Amino acid sequence: MKVPGEMKKTKLLIANFIENSLIGELLRRDYEIATVNTRISGRLPSRLAIEKFDLVYFAKFHPPIWDDIDVLLHKTKTPVIYAYHAPSSRIFNPYRARSYVRTIISSIKLVYIKIAKPVVALHALSTSEYNKLKSFGLRCYYIPLGVNTKLFNQGLKSNRFTVLFDGPQYAKGADMLIKIVPKILKKAPDLKFRLTGRGVQSQYFASLKSSFANNIEVYTWLPRDEFAKLLSTSHVLLFPSRHETFGLVVLEALSSGMPVVCYDIPGAPKDIVKKRGIGVTANSFNIDKIVNGILGYYEMWKNEPEGFKRLSIECRNVALKYDWSIIAGLFDNMFREVLRQEGLS
Repeated sequence: MKVPGEMKKTKLLIANFIENSLIGELLRRDYEIATVNTRISGRLPSRLAIEKFDLVYFAKFHPPIWDDIDVLLHKTKTPVIYAYHAPSSRIFNPYRARSYVRTIISSIKLVYIKIAKPVVALHALSTSEYNKLKSFGLRCYYIPLGVNTKLFNQGLKSNRFTVLFDGPQYAKGADMLIKIVPKILKKAPDLKFRLTGRGVQSQYFASLKSSFANNIEVYTWLPRDEFAKLLSTSHVLLFPSRHETFGLVVLEALSSGMPVVCYDIPGAPKDIVKKRGIGVTANSFNIDKIVNGILGYYEMWKNEPEGFKRLSIECRNVALKYDWSIIAGLFDNMFREVLRQEGLS
């Protein structure tokens, strides 16, 4: 039953984002939201179905390469915000020829987006991506991802200094572990590593477990709440990614009171870790700087426990600035501004 004077909610279609997430709960207070996962269905709803909505937010992921062509070819009158939840250009993986094809297609796609009628704005998750997209003369918004600070919180840290790595993939730097872990354990043999996730480079997890059985724990898959518990009892996040759109696990680690050791790359490493000064950002993909960063925090934990506790609290305080309750407000502002500029509010 409609309450007298109640404002009509904006009808928002969101593709590939917020399903069963905290931000979805927050946005539903002001929007009538429908979600679709084109990575499963393969395409967006029909043009007529889309035109029942006031606005479409389309989050681009990968693979496949063509999962977003549907939105670009839609001749709908409903405005579309095209969100880069995957980089506009991909890192070259020398082991995969399709990396070269993807980069060429990404460049062509940016030119097409500029003239595509449904796309009225772009959303970038990093300042680097934002500046790149802005250079094409496109209306663009920079809003980082948020973190559920209630789920990811500071727990009682393990009595044994523990480093966590997540994601056995080339882009995540999983192959670098073969060099990083032995160098660290040579100087700190009592240190423990937790290696989590599934991916095409899982063999590196198995190899390290075989060589350092007493120092390595492997978790191939964990529910989010179990992963959160693992982070809360670990001390440092090892994040040697070559390329990221954002790097959500960085925020999850900070929310859990963990400093981050990473490379100085776009996304959370540059925009949060480096900018806020709550971790080590090594340049030039220098493995020794990563090793020294981990060992530096180990020595601090061992010799200056109170100082490490203060650092842990500082990490948590930075993450609180990115709580989903705050970030959802930024999404709301973006949606309202786009609707206003399109003359729909």
